Amino acid sequence: MSFDFSKASQSFDSLPYKERIKSVLHLVKSTFTIIGKDKDIIKPWIRMAIYHSIMVTFGFAVFFLWQFDQIGYGLLSLFFAFILFLYKHFYDNKQEMRMSWTVYETIIGNDPSYVGATNASKKLSSQILKIAWLDILMRFVNKSKFVGGGIIKMIIRLFIAGLEEVWDLANHYLLPSVAVDEMDITPAVKEMKKLKDRVPESLVGIFGIDFLGRVVRHVTLPAYVLLFIISAAIGYFGSSVFPTSTITIGGDPVSFSWVPVIVALWIGKLFSNLFERTVTSVKVVYFTVFYTKITHPERIREDMQDELVDYLKLKQVDEVDNLDQQDVESN
Repeated sequence: MSFDFSKASQSFDSLPYKERIKSVLHLVKSTFTIIGKDKDIIKPWIRMAIYHSIMVTFGFAVFFLWQFDQIGYGLLSLFFAFILFLYKHFYDNKQEMRMSWTVYETIIGNDPSYVGATNASKKLSSQILKIAWLDILMRFVNKSKFVGGGIIKMIIRLFIAGLEEVWDLANHYLLPSVAVDEMDITPAVKEMKKLKDRVPESLVGIFGIDFLGRVVRHVTLPAYVLLFIISAAIGYFGSSVFPTSTITIGGDPVSFSWVPVIVALWIGKLFSNLFERTVTSVKVVYFTVFYTKITHPERIREDMQDELVDYLKLKQVDEVDNLDQQDVESN
């Protein structure tokens, strides 16, 4: 009996929102338990967090400096932000590969180090570059589907449909296949296409953890709104303290400072980026464990066998009944 990835994900989505939240919290808690096995697992996340924080800070420093008429420094900050933005996909994929390698080495009983992960990733540099370019391509394509109309839009949608499966594989399963088995991209994709036929029924529900990514939007949007309201009030009532601009409200000119708004949006973006890096790291840990459990179960250390099965099954979540009999919605 084989299972469809989309069917499992949609079945997970059919669970009550409370159950999905419970599964996500259990997943995060269990992920930190695994991270606790070796402190080096979290080091790539720390580096990604620092990188993204610097990138976001340079980006918002542009608007902040312009409020104080520091145009030259603002342009310099914009240049650094642009360079960091261009390189972020390559940097993130490199760190995610190191995290995946460290997780694998930990669960098979070794004592990995970040230096070892760095050396291992150097041997995989060509694969990392290919995954990063695929990441950039898919982000570009996903944005392009909202552009244009008629025949152009139809071609774009057909192109996206052809890449969706590859993207799904790259996003979740390609990384550990490279980190664990040092596969090149083409054979890794072929191997991943066969993986679903080797997934035991007890583990099929794990494909629903994409819900974790949607939690980011649910959490960050209210935070952005609250920060904007508070900062707008400070900008209005504190116009005598900060550099001001004149805006028109109801036909009347009003002094207003954009500095508190810029600072609030900066804080919100920092929070959003750190949350996204955390979500990504949880997925890297989870799917590395999943890949190892399916492809190399004999390598996992004995004292973690049962623990990892419970982790993969999202044990605290109610099971989806009759998964194999459910229909899959067409995309």
